[in-house]
Amino acid sequence: MISQELLELKKVVENERIALINGAIEEILKWASYKARLAKYLKDKELTPQEKRILKEIIIQNEHNKKIIQAGINFIEEAYRFLTDLLEEKEIYGINKIKREPKIFSKTA
Repeated sequence: MISQELLELKKVVENERIALINGAIEEILKWASYKARLAKYLKDKELTPQEKRILKEIIIQNEHNKKIIQAGINFIEEAYRFLTDLLEEKEIYGINKIKREPKIFSKTA
C-alpha cells in the first residue's frame, strides 16, 4: 500500500507547479514549506518498490519545477539588467553617454 504522505507529496509538487506557472508567490511559499515537511517525514521511511517508483516520478516533477523557478529568476535578472542599463548613466571608453529620459515601450506596463 502506498503511504498517504507520498501521495500527498505528489499532489503538493503538482500544486506547486501550477502556482509557479501562475506566479502565485504566496501559494508557492505555502507549497514549498509543506513539501519540505512531507519530505522530512519520508526521509527515513522504508519504501516499497511501488513507492520508490512514485518517488522517482515526484523527483522528476520537482526538477521540472526547479527549471521553472530558474527560468523565472533568469527573466527577472535580465529585466533588471535591462532597466538598469536604460536608466543609468554609463561611461564607455572615457566618453560619457548622454543621459536621456527613459523610453516607454508599452503603455500597459
